[in-house]
Amino acid sequence: MQFRNDIQGIRGLAFLLVFIFHLNYNWLPGGFIGVDIFFVISGFLMTSIIIGQKDNAVFSFYDFYVKRLKRILPAYLIFIIAVASVGFFIYLDRDFWMFQKSVGTSVLFISNILFSRGDSYFGSRLDDNPFLHTWSLSIEMQFYLLLPLILIFIKKKYLPAVILLIIAVLTAYTDISMYVRNETSSKYFSLPARIPEFMVGAFYSLVLRNKVNFGKMGNHIFAFLSLAILLLSAFLIDKNSFFPGSLALIPTIATANLLVANNNFISDFFAKKGPLFIGELSYSLYLWHWPIIAFIRYYNDDYHLNTQEIIFTCILTFTLAWLSYRLIENYFRKKDNSTFYRYSISGGVLLVLLTFLLPKVAEINKIPEIYTSPSFGLGSSNQKKTEVFGNKDFKNDKILLIGDSHALAIKAFLNYIGQRNHFSFSTVTTEGLPALKGIKRSEIASYGMKFYDSSQQFAEFTEQNIHKNKIILINCSSFISPMSTYQSVEKIATSLKPDQKLIVFSTFPSVDLDPVKINRDYIKRTSRTFKVKIREDNRAALKKLAAAHKNVYFYDLSKSKVFKNAPFYRDTLMYYNRTHINDYGSVSLAKDLEKDFMSFFSPILAKERQ
Repeated sequence: MQFRNDIQGIRGLAFLLVFIFHLNYNWLPGGFIGVDIFFVISGFLMTSIIIGQKDNAVFSFYDFYVKRLKRILPAYLIFIIAVASVGFFIYLDRDFWMFQKSVGTSVLFISNILFSRGDSYFGSRLDDNPFLHTWSLSIEMQFYLLLPLILIFIKKKYLPAVILLIIAVLTAYTDISMYVRNETSSKYFSLPARIPEFMVGAFYSLVLRNKVNFGKMGNHIFAFLSLAILLLSAFLIDKNSFFPGSLALIPTIATANLLVANNNFISDFFAKKGPLFIGELSYSLYLWHWPIIAFIRYYNDDYHLNTQEIIFTCILTFTLAWLSYRLIENYFRKKDNSTFYRYSISGGVLLVLLTFLLPKVAEINKIPEIYTSPSFGLGSSNQKKTEVFGNKDFKNDKILLIGDSHALAIKAFLNYIGQRNHFSFSTVTTEGLPALKGIKRSEIASYGMKFYDSSQQFAEFTEQNIHKNKIILINCSSFISPMSTYQSVEKIATSLKPDQKLIVFSTFPSVDLDPVKINRDYIKRTSRTFKVKIREDNRAALKKLAAAHKNVYFYDLSKSKVFKNAPFYRDTLMYYNRTHINDYGSVSLAKDLEKDFMSFFSPILAKERQ
């Protein structure tokens, strides 16, 4: 296929949309559609190349796949080695496992599968993972495995109909998954959900390969309207939209229109030196821009980049991209396959060594896990078994602690008080949401769906244990978001047996920044000021619940003075992230509130033991 400067310029536009979105999504809420533009162009070009070779009886699967790898892998491998090397000195030890998985899945072009599973509940977020953007390259490589099979083994006359059928079926499947099952997050990274975007380009390549001609003025209007729709999509679609699916067809069809529009001023603009230059660098620009942004966000634990950071990101991105393009991309385009193979094997070996050795080197700055992650009571967290804590000489006490990760965080609190005040308790907790029947799936945001599904697997087990015990203690991050959590707890309150009691905790406050990232030690080093946040609405709802039911009691954990200088207490780290206290914090809380809690709890406990 003849090289087209205008397509290269459209690639430049695609990158700029993504880049602006990544710098600050408020500037361009739908800038992520730049990735979809890349997909359409890939489908269009690859189909043109394969069909052209098929028509001339010169197509080779081997040559096709090797050329794709030679185009993508050299710069990609250097990028992964460099980012992995830097990342092990920026990432915290607690996040190394996720970081290593990101490296491994990116190398294998399956990172989209990893990221489709969502955030690690206790670990690093996706929006500061330096390999997050590799999901699109993974999908592209996966699609390249499928496209030749479709185009070569299906007769050419049937291909347009087959491609339209694939687009229709997979778009419908994606819509159903998102609108009915609320699987927006997982579908965003899904190959089946993205295949229609490639196929739009493939269809245009097959049916309109020789372009469309509406006359001089008609071509101008057609191209202008297509570009306008594309740019409007970048402003009107946002991260809360049900995307991809049918909504993705709007920008993808608009992109495809630009690819087949005959002589027009839009194509002429994209073929000019400026857009062409950015387009030529677009692959390397895409590779390098995101890890720079992600590392800054991770280190600062702040999504928003300041002006200096934005300028720094722009300069470093274009510098690294230019070096990558000139020294790597162009170099390997001219080299034979044997050179490429030697490079790939050497780079792969180096990467394996780095991913195993660098964590050992980075252990110099390791912070003890008791300060950086949950470490007490994990045997009854997300498992269908209970553990007993406190003073086990009183193992017949029928006291049960349930809830989400905030309940997990106060196991050490109750254990300390129980050991000193002669009571024991059993626990069963889950991550993200309490394991209660009645919590509505429809109220759960897409990013929390995996936690909902996981917690609901333990709902029956939790209910069985509620029936076995006389005092039920429940703590969770929020009882009113979703509101069905409050309704589920209220149902427990109304169905208590005469000899049962329910205690609801107003949980400990949160802070606005991840203190482990900011402080990077368990002894206070930072001068940053943290804002302490107490959910007053949550506390008010629990007070109301306790006032409305005879056997329901309310206790406020957030009143403790240990939170005065949160996330530190006596210059020692007491939070392991923004929203969870660590074991040191939990025990410190117990030491401060022991007398107050026992004055509240002793009368309830005495009645249970009668």
